[in-house]
Amino acid sequence: MKIKILLFFLLIISCSDSSFKKELDEWKSKRYNALFAEDGYLNLAGLFLLESGSYTMGSSDLNDFIFPSDFPEKLGVLNVIDSVVSFEYLIEVNYKDSISIKKTSYHINDKNVYFSWKTFRWYIHSDPGVMSIRLRDLRHPMLDEKLKIDFFQPNKSLAFNGKFIKYDLIKFQQTNNIIGATFSEQIPGIIKFKIKNKEFSLEPTIAPSGNFFIVFADETNGKETYGGGRFLYVNPPDNNGNVLINFNKAYNPPCVFSSFTTCPLPSAFNTLDISINAGEKMYNGKLYSSIYE
Repeated sequence: MKIKILLFFLLIISCSDSSFKKELDEWKSKRYNALFAEDGYLNLAGLFLLESGSYTMGSSDLNDFIFPSDFPEKLGVLNVIDSVVSFEYLIEVNYKDSISIKKTSYHINDKNVYFSWKTFRWYIHSDPGVMSIRLRDLRHPMLDEKLKIDFFQPNKSLAFNGKFIKYDLIKFQQTNNIIGATFSEQIPGIIKFKIKNKEFSLEPTIAPSGNFFIVFADETNGKETYGGGRFLYVNPPDNNGNVLINFNKAYNPPCVFSSFTTCPLPSAFNTLDISINAGEKMYNGKLYSSIYE
């Protein structure tokens, strides 16, 4: 009888482990495919920071924004005045992949506008604290290469419930990014949890999806993992404030793959004095941006 009970519990544990691994494998697959998508980070071919003013564009070194050598030496001029951007091209380019144009103006916050020429696509991109032109090569030469992302072994002990405590007043925090800019973020509250009976806390922001987004650092940074921290999404809390934290889904910021990104850095508050041996390890492959630098 005791043997049957033992076998029963072993079967339950085995099924639980299998389900945990399956969910993690599905997440890894989605993560991998997202990097290769048209709006992923691997096809980036340029990032040009914007302020108010006038900028020349083209492949010549004499331009303010130097595009890849595939482009004409003089592509055109971009003007930014208050909240209006104007493009004047010296060649015809595609507007939203539908019509050919040489000139247009629009509000800088209109995210539906993009231009294309040959295999390239570019548009005004807004990250917190940064306005830029983001350039993509949809036939980026390295997209045919297999991307190798290393992970820690799955660790069920680093997937657990935490407690979200909402702040009485939303906290505003100044956050730094990888290119030296600073921007303000809203912090709705604090997530508290325990690892090996030691208490820790993290402050999330709220992503457009409604999920919590956390930029955190730990003692693996600069060793097994990227020195600038890692990212983690957490589903919103239930009615009792419970949240599921799964550090096995901690992943690298896009700046490990491309220098044409503006990754936020972990705050001092979100720096954990413990090694989180779960999730993605440091990427040691070739920068996808290196072809266009």
